This record gives sequence, structure tokens and C-alpha cells, in this order.
Amino acid sequence: KLDRKALPAIDGTQQQREHVAPRSALEKSIAAIWQDVLAIDSVGLEDNFFELGGDSIVSMQVVSRARQAGILLSPKDLFQHQTIRSLAQAARSGEQPLIDQGPAMGAVALAPVQQWFFEQSIPEPQHWNQSLLLVPREALNADALDRALAQLLTHHDSLRLRYEQTENGRQQAYAAPTIESVLWQRQAQSVAELNALCDEAQRSLDLQNGPLMRALLVAMADGAQRLLLVIHHLAVDGVSWRVLLEDLQQFYGDGAVAMAKTSTYQRWVARLQDHLPTFENSLGHWQDQLRDAPHDLPCDRPNGALENRFEHKLELKLDAEQTRKLLQQAPAAYRTQVNDLLLTALARSVCRWSGQGSTLIQLEGHGREDLFDDIDLTRTVGWFTSLFPVNLIPASDLGASIKTIKEQLRAVPDKGLGYGTLRYLGAPAIRAQLAALPQPRITFNYLGQFDRQFDDAAMFVPSTEGSGVAQDPSAPLGNWLTIEGQVYGAELSLSWGFSREMFDAATIQRLVDDYALELNALIDHCYALETTHATPSDFPLARISQAQLDALPVAVSTLEDLYPLSPMQQGMLFHTLHEPQVGAYISQLRLDIQGLDPVRFAEAWQTALARHDILRSSFHWQGLDTAHQAIVRQVALPLEVLEVTDTDALADAERAQGFQLGIAPLLRLKLVRTGTDAWHLIYTSHHILMDGWSNAQLLAEVIQYYAAGQALPAPTGKYRDYLGWLQQQSAAAGEQFWKAALAPLQAPTLLAEALRPPVGAEGSEEYRVALDSRATQRLAEFARQQKVTLNTLLQAAWSLLLQRYTGQDCVVFGATVAGRSAPLPGIEEQLGLFINTLP
Repeated sequence: KLDRKALPAIDGTQQQREHVAPRSALEKSIAAIWQDVLAIDSVGLEDNFFELGGDSIVSMQVVSRARQAGILLSPKDLFQHQTIRSLAQAARSGEQPLIDQGPAMGAVALAPVQQWFFEQSIPEPQHWNQSLLLVPREALNADALDRALAQLLTHHDSLRLRYEQTENGRQQAYAAPTIESVLWQRQAQSVAELNALCDEAQRSLDLQNGPLMRALLVAMADGAQRLLLVIHHLAVDGVSWRVLLEDLQQFYGDGAVAMAKTSTYQRWVARLQDHLPTFENSLGHWQDQLRDAPHDLPCDRPNGALENRFEHKLELKLDAEQTRKLLQQAPAAYRTQVNDLLLTALARSVCRWSGQGSTLIQLEGHGREDLFDDIDLTRTVGWFTSLFPVNLIPASDLGASIKTIKEQLRAVPDKGLGYGTLRYLGAPAIRAQLAALPQPRITFNYLGQFDRQFDDAAMFVPSTEGSGVAQDPSAPLGNWLTIEGQVYGAELSLSWGFSREMFDAATIQRLVDDYALELNALIDHCYALETTHATPSDFPLARISQAQLDALPVAVSTLEDLYPLSPMQQGMLFHTLHEPQVGAYISQLRLDIQGLDPVRFAEAWQTALARHDILRSSFHWQGLDTAHQAIVRQVALPLEVLEVTDTDALADAERAQGFQLGIAPLLRLKLVRTGTDAWHLIYTSHHILMDGWSNAQLLAEVIQYYAAGQALPAPTGKYRDYLGWLQQQSAAAGEQFWKAALAPLQAPTLLAEALRPPVGAEGSEEYRVALDSRATQRLAEFARQQKVTLNTLLQAAWSLLLQRYTGQDCVVFGATVAGRSAPLPGIEEQLGLFINTLP
């Protein structure tokens, strides 16, 4: 006998280190978008979006760019599908949801953050702005700029909001587009004159009559220009500025038609109000975060004034190399986002400063959470900011701190959006309960990366000169300590704002210095790690603790997903473990093939393993509360090419060998050369992976790839989608249904007890009955006459037979069904164990 491996096994570890380029047109399009928004040279199929420096704000830019290219994605998709390969599988194509492109009109309910604003004691509420002072790369034409600004105000409805004080409180509504210009043209001989002009523009907004936006074009003495853009904070936030700068450049350049409008601010607030009953489910979480939480800080003068006029800021900068590590390399160590790492360093440094075991922080998020399928906010201008508390409890060492802070942040319901909605839009009793609880003294806001907004193709670069006083000096500061971070010029900068009437600058400087040491140590720790770590939140469907995850006998660096078994898989696992010698769930298919190319055949199978997560599954139960299946990123195809004479013996040996359920893949291929150009395939697999439908689908895909020699379209869904759907079903409702359905059954239908005499033997046998074609045709014709399927006819006959043998008025037996009735896209094409046995 000649026993040789003609096809060497693929080294999975080596594969992981290699860059796998996108192949399909869709994958290449998504990769190009990632490269652009993340400012990187290349993206591989398995590169992780967040490990490349992506964040929630960048995800919205990706979604916006994708939709321009006709690729339908949501921000949620990037969180659930973090690689090019999996995101391409989740992407849809076709028409986008219809959104009215005309000017929005009518009343607009106040959003939670707007309610917060009007609760503050601000003497001059019209003077509370955000602004940018820009240097044009080329001289601006004032008339063209004026037209572009007019288009901007017409297109972005929130820039036309107006406010009125009524007996029912503040009201806001959209004003109609107007031809009144918001552009001022001035000259300045010095920086001091420029600052004075900027101050004047900052004070020129009017909440009741408008405008809410002012543009100031200043000609400097040296011939250069400055452009100041001032917008009241009620109408703008950090994400909005990215949209506005992009559109202003487009409108100025050629007056082109703007990109399609997304959902209005008006629609968004209405959906928040509709969602209040659901948000109320998280009330207990927010109460737990705030109740008895230590919140005071070691303040030099606790009774000092907290006003804008007394604000002092300190700045912390990371150099470009450390920033690059933070954005593009450190997140991979623990599968984190940048915010997780920044907040871990903050919690550890503040706890040391305060001497407390936890740090209560008010997080400021972008607020554009992907909660509603009918809402798209990727290009909507407005103030969406969410404010919510987190009580962060770091661990003793860096690694454990990163894990625990990450998990605490992932546990925040609805990305924090529910807190503000309950606090400002909820029932009076709920609002009062939340208002009475301790409030954080520290606000943290990471604004993300701004380099793309001012890249080489941009019309402007930020000016280093001051843009004037953006907010009323008598207005209260937002908090005792406000930390704002952003990346610009490839460097992370963190601004630490506080009242010098409350804190000495030296006090905060010591905290800033300690934070810098902590953050750099954290970055270096992550950068030096040779293995990847994971936490339970990385696997949303899993029911597993950190200790159980750490003990899992699968290298976390290879782990793509982890989730429980389906009910049918649980049953098969139980019987396999209970009677491992039986081999009842070992499936085998044998085929004779003429004219086969073994290398191409192997490539077709390897592609199938990459396409379908279930084919890369292993099963684990020891030390777990419930069994889970682990999906690794890559597995080597177990294909062996042989030359043997007794293929029957080989097939029997393959079946008898079985599988170790904890090692993927749970399938093997033996390809036996039986002649010059003749082959015999023995395909052995474990039934816990797939049902018969799936096996047929798998073989069809392999044949299709083998014939075409190119990648197939990405599958519409994964087996995990089905398991996620199962988890969402009500077990109580299902139990109630089946109890009612089986209520008429007085006792089980036990055919074996009805047969006499009993057989004294163990094991199982098969008895096959084959009807000839004429009998089969007669049955099929009778079924058609009765307007039922042949399956229904056979089940009716079986029921009558059981009734005759057992004497029961009501009999029950198990009927195997396909189990693909779940309302999931592409479920008929997915691989997995979907079958079910119903009574």
C-alpha cells in the first residue's frame, strides 16, 4: 500500500500572520473605504476595524461612505462584524430607506441634552457656541462662500431651529429657509483685531429670531484669510462638524447637489419618546451606578465659583508614535476600543488621587446610537450628545483593569442613551429619582480622530489663533473637571478643564502627570503582549464568565466567536457523551469521481471552511455552566490523498475513529486514487455540525467553486444568527404552547411495550421497506386528491398504525422538520444543524 499525504496540511498559525487581501468587488470596496477614513495603506480580510484605530464616530463615516457607494450598512454592523470578511457578509445592496429630502418644518420636541441645557443657569443662553477658526489653503471668493453657506443652511435643518419661551417651557421649531446671509466680511490688521472680531461673531447669535450660525471671513494684513464658523451648541455637535465641513467644501467647489439627507432631528427625538417604556427597563442599572457611589474629589476649595470666567485648561499630548500604538496596536491586546484604554488609565489615576476604590465619571457620547432600524443619523446635523454616569472599578494590575473596565463599559445599556432620556423625558417620578442621586464630578469625552477632516484634499486647516469667547463667561462650567480628547496631526491631545477658584493648577497638573504615566504604561503593556486576550462581552451570545473564558482550551487569539448550542445540538452532545462508542451521529458520504484535480478540489473545500463558521466549530462543556461551541478563525482542511485497495475498510475505519469534539474541524476527507483518472471520496463528519439540507448545500458550494475557480458571493447570514434568534424567543410562551398542544395526551405512546413478546437484546437495527414506482405513484395521486402532501399521508398512516397497536385514542410520535422557518435572511442557504423533532 502507498499511504502518502499528497496535499500538505495548511499551517493555521502561519495563515494568521499573513495578509489576506480582499477578493470580491464588495470586499475591495469596503476595504477602500476603511483605508480612506482610517488613513492607512492597506486592509486585510481579517483585520479588525477597532484594532486599526476605528471608533464609534469613525464607524458612522464608514457607513456614510458605504451608502454613497450603494452598500447598505449600519453602525451596529461594524460593531457586530469587525472584519472586512464578516462585514461584507452583513452588507446589503439596493435602495436606501426613503427620507424626505425637502426642508423640515414644524415643532421639534427638545432632546434630553437640550433639556439639560435649559436647566442650567446661563445668564446669556444665546451665547453658548461651538466654533472653528480656519485658514483657507487658497483664497476664498466671498460670493461663492456665501452661496455655499446658504446651501448649508437649507440642507441641514437643525441650523434653522428657533426657540421660544412659553408658559409650557422652552419650545423649538424649524424656521423656513431664508435668503438672509450669515456671512460677515471684515478686515484685521493684527491678531488682537482678529480676536475682537471673533468675539463679536460669537455674541451675534439669536435663539428666537436667528441665526444660529455665523460665518466670519477676515482679510488679514498679510493678505491671508481666516474663516470663523460659529454655531450655537443647540444645533451642532462634534460629529456634525465633520458633516458640515465636508458639505461646505462640496457646495463651495462646484455647487453640487448635496448627499442625501438622513433622518431629521425631529424624527429622532420622537422615536426616543416612543422608546421610553423600553428605557425604563434599565432604570435599576442607573440607580445602581449612582446610589452610594463615591463622587467627591480632593478639592482645594470646594466652595469656589464654578463659572466659565474662572476656567483654566491643562493639556496632555501623546507623541505620534505612542498615539499610533494607542490607535492601531494596543486595542488588539484585549479586543478593546480606544475609549476603553483611555478610561482605564483615568479610573486608575483618579482612584489613586482620591483614595477611593471606584471612580464615578460622566461619560459624554456622540448619542447617535443605532437603536432603530428606520432611523439613520450618519449625516444628520444637530446636538445628539448623550450624558450618562459610569462607576468604574479598576483592578490591581493593568491587564485585569483593562478587562474589568471594558466589561463595565460594555454593560452600559443602550450605549448610555437611556439615562438622559429617562432623566429629562421620563415620567416625573423617574426624573425626580435620578436627580436626587449623587452626580459625577468628572466629565470625559473622547471626540475621535480629526485628521481626515483636514487632510491634503481639505480646503482648510485649523488656525492656531484663538476663535473668541465661545460661551458666556458667567455660565457655569459643565463639571468640576472636564477632560476632552481628540487626535489631530497624528497626536492625541487631552484637555483638562477646571475652575481655578476650586483647584490649584498644581493639583490638577499632578493628576495629569500621573495619568500620562498610567496611559503610557498601559500602551506599552498592550504593545508588549504576545497573545490576545478576550472578555465575555466579545461574544454577545455566550453565557460565560471571565474565569471560564480564560480556562477555555482554545487559544483566544484564534477565537472568532463563541456561543451556546442549539437544542438539537445539546441533545446530540448528550447522547455522544453518554454513549461515545455507539457513533450514532457520525455521518459519511462516499462518491466515485472521474477526472478530478485534487489541488483545486482542496481549494474549494478550504474556501467553504472559510465561508461558514459552523465548519470551524469545536464543542466544549467541561467547567462551563452550559456547553458552548467555539469558532476559530482558520482551520486546516483535513484532506488526505491515498492509494489503497480496500476502500470499504478505510471507510469503516474512518467511521470508527469518530471525532474529538473539542478539536475543529469535525469533518475529514479521504481521497483515494482508484485508477489513472478515477477517485473515490470518503467524506466523514459529525452530525452535530450540520443536517442533511446543509450537507447538500455544502457539496453544491464546493462543486460550484471547483467548476468556476473563483470565490462565491458572501453568504447572507451565519448559523450564529439563528442561535441569536433562538435566544430572543420566549421560553415561557413556547412551554405554554406545547403544554396546551399535548394536553389531550393521557400517556406516552410506547410502541415497544405494545409488541409481544419483548426482545431481549441490546443495540439498534434498521428495517427498510421500498415501495415500487407504481405503488409510489398511487400514493402520490391519492395525496393530491386529498389536497395534502405525501408526508402528511405517511404520517396519517403511521398514526393509525400506532393507534391500532397501543389502543390509545390520542397518539404522539416525533416528526423531524427542516427547522428553517425562522424569519432570517438567507436561512435556506446557511449551514448548521437546523432540524428539529416535534411531537
